[in-house]
Amino acid sequence: MTTFIKSVDELETHLSKYKSGYLFRGQVKHYVDSKGDTSIPTSFSRHGCIPDVMFKWTHYAKAMIRGFSGADYFDIDLELSQAILQHYGWRSFYVDLTKSTSIACWFVSNTYEESKSIHMSEDIHESPVWLVHKDAKYSQPEGNGHIYIIDSLALETLDIKVHDLTSMQGDEGRLRFHTQQACLVGSLSDRLPPQVITSHIEVPNSVLKDFCKKNLINDVSDVFPTSNEDFVLNTLLSLPWEKMNIDSPIPTFRRGLDIPDYEDNFIKHLPPHVTLYENFWISDNRSDPDNPFKDLVFYKLPQFSYYANTDKPFDMTLVSEALERHGDFVVELDGLVKIVEEQEEYIYEKGIHVSVNEEGYITVAGLVVSHPSNVVDGVGTNVGWIYNENHSVWERVNHKDECPCNNALRHQLQFSLLRMLNEAIKDEDFITENVYSYRHKNVQPA
Repeated sequence: MTTFIKSVDELETHLSKYKSGYLFRGQVKHYVDSKGDTSIPTSFSRHGCIPDVMFKWTHYAKAMIRGFSGADYFDIDLELSQAILQHYGWRSFYVDLTKSTSIACWFVSNTYEESKSIHMSEDIHESPVWLVHKDAKYSQPEGNGHIYIIDSLALETLDIKVHDLTSMQGDEGRLRFHTQQACLVGSLSDRLPPQVITSHIEVPNSVLKDFCKKNLINDVSDVFPTSNEDFVLNTLLSLPWEKMNIDSPIPTFRRGLDIPDYEDNFIKHLPPHVTLYENFWISDNRSDPDNPFKDLVFYKLPQFSYYANTDKPFDMTLVSEALERHGDFVVELDGLVKIVEEQEEYIYEKGIHVSVNEEGYITVAGLVVSHPSNVVDGVGTNVGWIYNENHSVWERVNHKDECPCNNALRHQLQFSLLRMLNEAIKDEDFITENVYSYRHKNVQPA
């Protein structure tokens, strides 16, 4: 049954019945299934999933949750990270709701529109580059919108979890999911069960607009904080741009994670911190006398290997054999990894350097690249953690030369990369390029 609302006073009176125990969702259109029931599907059911990209999204979500909440990275489950990322453009098995009636009314009366645009900019050398943007905006349609009131008890009865994102508090400015008083329900295999919808109301957009204005929501930025305010958004937008493999006379790049962009951010002369990454290998410059790794063996792995991480013990047998056979070696990724807490704007990790010191201890350190704009102007390592090998088991030891930073996660993820190396060697997934270089079968040559 649909209730028709004709004024702000009527709307306020109707919504006042649902002060506690209810969540809200606003849509500009009403959709039904073949049986006539209300249909509110998840984004995965509409668009599908790309696993490798999902792991990358999930890693950065967990790293940022850790950054603003202090939660342990490895204790943050996939559900929570997906719930947060859905608010920044990722697909998930969830349906987003809000605890705020005014936020629901804003989404009812504003239509999402998405398009691709290409910005003609200039790199650090003032050479032309094309940047592909996913432009997003909201417009106010004519006609009526639809508000759905969801019974939290009904969700609980069906054993559907409610993830209240407002409970995750920090001091990182206005985060989007806080501003939107967001809750997500799921995970769901397909859609929100229609029986949890207590009320469906239809309201003219003119009334909804007045209601939002009365509740001080007048602009997109009142619902979607800008990157200057939102730490999560700013981090996602600061990931390196990656060159697209297309036939173009001008180098063309897209974001490392393709997120909707609500800000008009055309920049003619790109500053150095806008990194334009084109597939390159440190190992391919071994003849450079300034390359600190010129005599080392390299294993080339896909960037995905970094994001498929773990803090659980894993088999190190083949990695230990590689260390014994080669001595020091490098694991290099086919992409750049941004350390969320890193203050230097164009410093990235690109793998790990594994070495043995004079005492026989093993150091696992990050392979670091300085990459302003489209220039690689330095490579090296940071200070690593130190391990002792005991029958192919690597145990961390406290040592005066270990990294003194308080970012344990950085070193845990560096070490975890050895799990993927061990599995790749076991599965014979490497192609021998030369005596110094082994390339994973899923990695394309530069």
